[in-house]
Amino acid sequence: MDGSAAWTRDPLTLRFLDPGLERDFQTELATTTGPQMRVGAAVAVGLWLLADLVIPTAIVIDQSVVTVICVGMAIANLVGVVASGWATTLDRQQLIGCALNALAGLAVLALIELSGATDRYAAPALLLIAIFAFVVIRLRFVFALVAAATYLAGYVFVLATGPIPGTALDIFLVGGSILAGLSATNVLERRTRDVFAQRWLIEQQAAELAEAHATSERLLVNVLPSSVAERLKGGETPIADAYADATVLFADLVGFTPLAASLSPAETVGLLDRLFSAFDDLAERHGLEKIKTIGDAYMVVGGVPEVSADHPARVVAMGLDMLRTVETIAHETGRQLDLRVGVHTGPVVAGVIGTTKFSYDLWGDTVNVASRLESHGLAGALQMSEATWLRSGGVRAERRGPIELKGRGTLDVYVVRRADHIRPD
Repeated sequence: MDGSAAWTRDPLTLRFLDPGLERDFQTELATTTGPQMRVGAAVAVGLWLLADLVIPTAIVIDQSVVTVICVGMAIANLVGVVASGWATTLDRQQLIGCALNALAGLAVLALIELSGATDRYAAPALLLIAIFAFVVIRLRFVFALVAAATYLAGYVFVLATGPIPGTALDIFLVGGSILAGLSATNVLERRTRDVFAQRWLIEQQAAELAEAHATSERLLVNVLPSSVAERLKGGETPIADAYADATVLFADLVGFTPLAASLSPAETVGLLDRLFSAFDDLAERHGLEKIKTIGDAYMVVGGVPEVSADHPARVVAMGLDMLRTVETIAHETGRQLDLRVGVHTGPVVAGVIGTTKFSYDLWGDTVNVASRLESHGLAGALQMSEATWLRSGGVRAERRGPIELKGRGTLDVYVVRRADHIRPD
């Protein structure tokens, strides 16, 4: 909801047009007006019982009539005390208060009418009832309007039919007093609602900011290693670290370009998403850091940024799991899928590049060698350098012999064609 919508209200009832905002307003106000309503009704019980004793001393009226009306009103207010505790919603509380207040006004007018003596007590009595509506039980505007209209109409009737007819001045004074009270009630409720709406908007905006911050935090952690993300949030720039020992893995789907040409865009993305999501799970399981994906290629590293001694074995284990995963998905989807994997161990430089779209990347000869081991590898096999194989944790591999790598010369490499290896502890 935008700011202007929060203040949109019904012109008569003052209710917020937004149902959720009105519900929240009523829920909050019900917790404060409920006890106030019960106290007001309890005070009214005492006043009606006291009135049963005082009224016969001031006007000539049948005591039994006074007792029936006063005790009846006391009982009604006692019921109101109990009912307001049951009424957990603001509308129910206000309806009870409105009914009791309107009934009190009519009861006073009935006593005046039945006395057949004088109308001079009607005005102060009604003003007392109005004070209860506006101040003691704090009826909301629309409920105060209904209650006041009820006994004001009754007052006009009493003045018109009483033994001593009232004047327009009497109606003006009582009506003006009630109108002033209603105006104050209207202004007070509007301000109360304005304050609530403003606070609601602030809380909503704060929640949205918190959610946006949490989202940015999640995105940052998804893009960068958590330790690197913390350094970046701390203002450290540039971030560049040298690692003397790391293991880099490159994996690429063989023949994926022609396969993708035969698939719809949605099918292509869906297949890659399934594969790379499975690879992400493997990287987390083996405690490795995913660096990036480029098209149908996947890059992961061990020993960066968290330094460890067993990263060659963990990276090789992940590479073999990746081969098995691709074989499983190929069988399930009926697609011809093969994976080449290249792994090399050595020094790297790692750091963050970019200012608006951050990227954590690796540089160095080790990265280049791992990439070329993948591109010169065999479909459905993992190819690794001797430096990696010697620390692979006992993986059964076939020595492929020295191979020529562009820009690197010859390199002794080892190949695992199937996942019949011994897992590292």
